[in-house]
Amino acid sequence: MKTTFQYDHYYDYQELTHCIEQLAKSYPDLVSVESICTSEKGRQVWAVTLTNKKSGPALSKPALYIDGNTHAGEVTGSMAAMHTMDVLCTGYDSDASLRRLLDEMTFYIIPRISVDGTEVYLHTPARLRSADRPYPHPVQQPGLFPQDLDDDGVIRMMRFKDPHGAWKISPDHPQLMEKRKPDDREGEFYTVLSEGMIEQQQGNEVQPAKTLWGLDFNRNYPYGWFSEARQPGAGPYPLSNPENKAVVDFVLGHPNIGSVATHHTSGGVILYPPGTRPEKSAHALDSLRLREIGAMATEEMGYPAINIFDHFMIDQENYSSGAFDDWCFQNQGIPAYTLELWNLLERAGSKIDWDHRGERTEKQSLQILTQVMDWCAKNADSGFEPWTKWNHPQLGEVEIGGLNLKFTEQNCPVAFLKQEVEKTTRFCLRYARALPQLSIEKTEVRWLAEDLAEVSAVIGNNGYLPTYLTEEARSLQINEPVRVSLQGQSVSLVQGKQVMEIGDLQGYSGAHASYSACTLQTGNHEPMVKTVCWLVQAQPGTVLKLTAFQQKAGKAEIQITL
Repeated sequence: MKTTFQYDHYYDYQELTHCIEQLAKSYPDLVSVESICTSEKGRQVWAVTLTNKKSGPALSKPALYIDGNTHAGEVTGSMAAMHTMDVLCTGYDSDASLRRLLDEMTFYIIPRISVDGTEVYLHTPARLRSADRPYPHPVQQPGLFPQDLDDDGVIRMMRFKDPHGAWKISPDHPQLMEKRKPDDREGEFYTVLSEGMIEQQQGNEVQPAKTLWGLDFNRNYPYGWFSEARQPGAGPYPLSNPENKAVVDFVLGHPNIGSVATHHTSGGVILYPPGTRPEKSAHALDSLRLREIGAMATEEMGYPAINIFDHFMIDQENYSSGAFDDWCFQNQGIPAYTLELWNLLERAGSKIDWDHRGERTEKQSLQILTQVMDWCAKNADSGFEPWTKWNHPQLGEVEIGGLNLKFTEQNCPVAFLKQEVEKTTRFCLRYARALPQLSIEKTEVRWLAEDLAEVSAVIGNNGYLPTYLTEEARSLQINEPVRVSLQGQSVSLVQGKQVMEIGDLQGYSGAHASYSACTLQTGNHEPMVKTVCWLVQAQPGTVLKLTAFQQKAGKAEIQITL
């Protein structure tokens, strides 16, 4: 894929901003940039609009929304969003398929939502979920908090001997720790925690401290929001984070958004809604569409597409909620996919069973850890370090070692970044082509008298998705009808209105196409095309403008000469 920038490292805020500004300067007819929010630390949350401005305003075209870095540490997502933006701009003049996309559609891309938290993640050894703002407690709580003690730039694991410890050194692999058996009474046992220091230790045992930065932006959206007691990281109330409110305001302010891809890490899986109820509760047509688009993602990315609630949620009683994809689908009726990029386990030779993740035996877990450790040693610089003795000022002799989780498990090592973002872009470009798109397929003028003509037009939807996007949108009663207008000077409409509503137009996803043994079937379905007629009183040679418009399916225009 042709790009302007290199994808061989992770961009911090300054470099990301520079790249966006460079694209805007180099491609002024394609790129518009705005800030949707100023963070607590004064950084801008950039939103980029990509479309060919000469072929029509951005709001007049169906749009795909893409974002990244909802979570501060998931920087692969922001790089994938940046890459899609880069490919669309850089390839516009040389690639006809990209040119058609930007001529006919709009892309809204917010590459980094957690602008403050990501700076901490990229420039310090720390890990955090979303923002470096204390929550829910204003100060560090008692216990062991993560810290890079040996100054290698990575917070790894720390083990120390403890007769009450739950771990022991694996006899088969000295770099691995395995759980202590119920009858283990003799030998050396260990407590294993994050590398770090103890703050205000209470009692005789070392316990992990509660995180200082506990906000989770993907639990702060309005749909399915629960309080902190039920949903950690949710914030004091829905959209209490300015970053979350800015994203919701942006989506609501751009009603042409017809599909959403939100980039996260990790696990190598494509998640589709609903996420707060079983998939069988969704309309069968919505499930079909979500699965078929998900199958495209699997083709391009190699990752399975699964329903969030049925296959991703381990606990379906106390499921995670307040997520962006659920707000999009269950509140706005917009198809939304969460792309969990990068899968370390699969790269190392282990496959995730999404329905039975919590049912691994200890033997299986140790085998996976061995495979991961061996893979990292070969493929990731500083990805794994053996246990090394270190004199802890509070605990005495400890050993520090293990994975660089930030850039082995949570994000791909930089050597694998380019292939990860490329396959994400390939899917997103295909995903955009599934949007609904209005067309004026045929017009006809039939003179009934010297100054009286019948004007008819066939209006169609050439897209996979219907103009209303989902049955969920219909159930929410937020589907907007297709409107068709006819305008001209010195024209009188004898029959028909200047603007007429023709309802919904089905996409070809609703054709009920299926295989049956050796035959192909197309079932009864709602119309994908509709004919509109007017009786017009005007003189021959009069020019009329015919327009079809729907906020999710865009605008089609044509001139008719009587």
